[in-house]
Amino acid sequence: MSSPNRTPNVPEMPDAPTTLTLVCLAHAGGSVALYRDWQHRLPSFVQVRTLELPGHGMRRSVAPHTEWPALVAQLADELLALVDGGAPFALFGHSMGSLVGLELMHALRERGKPAPVWFGASATISPARRKHETHWLDCSHDEMIACLRERGGTPAELLDDADFIDFMLPLLRADFHLCGTHPARMTTHTMARAGTSAGGAALDCPIDVFVGRDDPATANSTDVDAWAQQTRGPCEVHWFDGGHFFIDTARDAVLAAVAESLAQRMQEAQRTHQPQTAQDPQPANTTTQPLHRALA
Repeated sequence: MSSPNRTPNVPEMPDAPTTLTLVCLAHAGGSVALYRDWQHRLPSFVQVRTLELPGHGMRRSVAPHTEWPALVAQLADELLALVDGGAPFALFGHSMGSLVGLELMHALRERGKPAPVWFGASATISPARRKHETHWLDCSHDEMIACLRERGGTPAELLDDADFIDFMLPLLRADFHLCGTHPARMTTHTMARAGTSAGGAALDCPIDVFVGRDDPATANSTDVDAWAQQTRGPCEVHWFDGGHFFIDTARDAVLAAVAESLAQRMQEAQRTHQPQTAQDPQPANTTTQPLHRALA
């Protein structure tokens, strides 16, 4: 029997011989508390786990990273501790969490470890289309507050609270610096000629991209569609009502789309009776175009 708290119209898999672990990553300045009710709302075959970045949430006492190699090396070890048992797993990241998730998939391949069966990238354009920004470690209070106001999701009373901003500013500076210096900075044209994704050879993992219709960070649909260049597998774009934090305001619709995608990948994993493994790099399918779905 399904839980009364589960999101309506999400598929169950009563005959599933195993569970699928969904590891979730949060946004810049945020914590994995963003996913606090996902376990109760997703189908029972999904086991939700979270990976908190140093300096965030319950790890607030740990200094945040400002360089990608150190961050990815640490998180890859922690991710393997969660999923290195042979059972299928998937990754989901919101905003900065999408960039971290992409780097973790490349790190797993470099270590010769199994790949996730699915990756959900939320609230960000393709890494290959991001601007290179190096000023965030020294940005002013006013510049950070203006950026947070534009993105939405932070109550105005907190943005007007000087003590709160002073408390959060070191973490926000570190996170925004990571986003601005993400290693995937090749243009789509260069990637197509090289047959690779921005972070190296294209992945094989299916990618679903989740974006809000009113989010200024993903307003350019061409930049969103460029996620398809990151994988040789299928790529689908889901549009939802809301801004940068549509993941909260359109939660039922988001979770229904996540559950549908995970059910499909779980069925595929069961048919193969083995986890998807990383393969040697091959030329990317540069003609791939993402499938679009508009959701309320």
